[in-house]
Amino acid sequence: MAEKFKKIVNFPHKAFGRASQAIMRMHPDKWYGKVAKGAGLTMTGLAQFLFWATKYITLDNHALRAGEKKLRNMQVGKNKKGENKKLQEFMKRYPNFSSHMIYYMLIASIAGGIKAGVEISDLVEQVKIEREAERAKRGTYAEYLDKMRGALPYLVADLIAKEGVRVNEQGMHIPYLDGRGVWTIGFGSTMLKDKTSVTPDTPPITTQEAYELACWHIMENETLFRLYCYDVAFSDVDISRVGELIALSSATYNVGTDLIEQPKINGKRNRKYEERFAELDKLHAQYGNAITNDMVREVFAKYPVLHMTSVGEAWLKGGGEDEVANSLGNYLKGGNGLKWRRWLEAQVMKGNIQPEVFLNIPVGGFYEFYKIVGDKRENWFVEKNGKRTVNDETLVRFNQWLANPVDKYGHPLVGNNWKHVSDWLPADIAQQCLAGKCEIGAPSIWDKVLKSDKKKKEAEQVEIKTYVIGYDELYADALGAYRAGDFNAAAEKYQNMIAQYPDNALLRNDLAATYNKLGKYNEAIAQAREVVQRIGDKSQYGAAQYNAGFAYEQLGNLQKALANYKLALANGNRRVQADITRVSEKLKQVGNKKMAFNAGVKQIHQKNAKKDLLLYGQEFKGNMA
Repeated sequence: MAEKFKKIVNFPHKAFGRASQAIMRMHPDKWYGKVAKGAGLTMTGLAQFLFWATKYITLDNHALRAGEKKLRNMQVGKNKKGENKKLQEFMKRYPNFSSHMIYYMLIASIAGGIKAGVEISDLVEQVKIEREAERAKRGTYAEYLDKMRGALPYLVADLIAKEGVRVNEQGMHIPYLDGRGVWTIGFGSTMLKDKTSVTPDTPPITTQEAYELACWHIMENETLFRLYCYDVAFSDVDISRVGELIALSSATYNVGTDLIEQPKINGKRNRKYEERFAELDKLHAQYGNAITNDMVREVFAKYPVLHMTSVGEAWLKGGGEDEVANSLGNYLKGGNGLKWRRWLEAQVMKGNIQPEVFLNIPVGGFYEFYKIVGDKRENWFVEKNGKRTVNDETLVRFNQWLANPVDKYGHPLVGNNWKHVSDWLPADIAQQCLAGKCEIGAPSIWDKVLKSDKKKKEAEQVEIKTYVIGYDELYADALGAYRAGDFNAAAEKYQNMIAQYPDNALLRNDLAATYNKLGKYNEAIAQAREVVQRIGDKSQYGAAQYNAGFAYEQLGNLQKALANYKLALANGNRRVQADITRVSEKLKQVGNKKMAFNAGVKQIHQKNAKKDLLLYGQEFKGNMA
C-alpha cells in the first residue's frame, strides 16, 4: 500500500520526466532532444524541491501533529476507549508513511477548500499566537504557574479533604463558620474576588464556582509564589513531582515561609528575610506573573538565605524526599490537627500516598481516621536515634481504613450521607485526576489550540461569575448595554457597581474597555492603573495591560502601547499578538526621531524573553505610575 501511495504522490513530476525521456529517445541527436532532457531533469528536480519545500514552509511539524491527532480520533473502528486501534497500529508500523499521508490530506484541504477537522489557516495563526505567548512567558513566574497548573486540582482536593463541604438541599455551597470562627464558603474561601469578606448573607454558589474561587485563591495566594522564588534561587530545588508540590504547598499554606527560614535569630527579627520578600512582593505587584527568574535571583543575591529551618536545610540543599518528609515532624505545634496534616504531607512527599488518594477520601473523613488512631505524637511521628521520623506503621492502618472508611464507632462513612472528595470536583477534572493525569508540566500547545471552544466558553463564564457573586444581574445589565453599543449607559452602570465594589478588578477592566470605546483614553488608563497598582489582582493584569496599551496607542504613544501589550502577553493575554505586530510595524515606519527606539526594538527581538520582559517591565513601571 505504501508503494502505491508513493507512486501516486510522485506521479506529477515522474509523468513530466517520462514525457521528456520519450522525446529524448526519439530524437537523441536533435537540439530539442537535448533540451527535453535538460528540461526534464530540471523540472523533475524543481517539482520535487517545491513539493517538499511546501511541506516544511507552509505547515511544519505542529500542523502534522494536529492532523495526526485528528486522524487518531476518526470515528471508524473505535474501541471502548474511543481510540481507532487499527489505525493507530498502522501509524506506529509505518510512521513516515503516516506523516506523509497526513500532510497530503492537509495540503488537499488547502487546495480544495476541504476542512480536515480544523481550518488550516486559522490553525497556523493560532500556532503563531501560542508560540509568541510561550516565548513571552519563558523564564517568568507565568511559566512556572503554567507548569504547576496541571496539578492544581490536587491542591483543591487537599483543601476539600481538610476543610469539608457545606451545601444546602439544592447542592449549592453556603456560608459557614470554619474552625477559627471565620465565615467561609466553597472549599475554604473566606474572601470573594471583589475583595469583600464572606458573610452569612453571601449568596450560595455552585460547585464549579467554588472550584474556580479556590483556584483563584491558590494562584493569588503567596504560597505558590514563595515556592517559585526558592525554586528559582536554589539550583538543588526542582519541584517536579505532584506529591512534592502538594506536601510543600499544604505545609507552606499552613505555616508560611517560617517553614523554610527562621523568622527570628536569637530572639530578634530576621530582617534580611523580611526585606527580601518585601522587595519580591513589590516586584510581583509591579510586573504581575511576568516577573522574571533573573529578577528573583538578583533579590536573593542581595538578601541571601542565612538561617534555614530543618525543612529548609533538607529541601533547599537537595537532601532528598525522606529527609524533607521527616523534617515536617518538627512543625506540630498549634493544635492536634497539625499532627495528621503533617503526617499526611510527609507520606505524600515520600510517595507512600499517591495524590489520587485525596480524591478517594470521604470529605471530612480524615478527621475520623485521626480520632481512630489517637492524638499521641508517636502515632504520627516517632523518635529514632535522636531524630523525628514519620510513622509508617500508621500508613498500614490508613490503607486499611481507606478501603472501608468508618468512624471511631465503626459506622461506615461512604453511602451514609458522606461523599468522596472527587464528588465535589468538576466531573471532567475528577475523571482526569482519578486516572492520574493531573500532572506537573504545562499541557502542549496543541492541546490548548484544539481544546473545545464550548469548554473554553464555559470556563470563562464561571470565571466571570465568581467576580460578581450576588450582583450578577446588575453585571449582565451593564454587559448587555456594552454589547448593544450603548457605551454611555454601560459606563454608568459599571461606575455604579464600582462605587459599591471598588476592589473588583473585573469591573475596573470592563469600565476601561468601555472608556476606550468612548474615546476616553486617559480614563481607561486610570482604571487599568487601579487594577495593577492598587487592587493587585494578577489574574486581571493581562486585561488591564491590554486596555492601557490600546489607550496609549490611540493617544499616539506607541512605545508605551507596545510595553503594555508585551506585558499583557506575558501575563497570559494571547489575544494581543496582532496588536504587538501592528504597533511594532508602526514604530518601524516612524522617522528619525524614533531611530533610537527602533534600534532597541530590533535588538530586543534578537534577545531572549528574559531581557524582553525586563526592558518592557521598566517601561511599564513608568507607563502606569
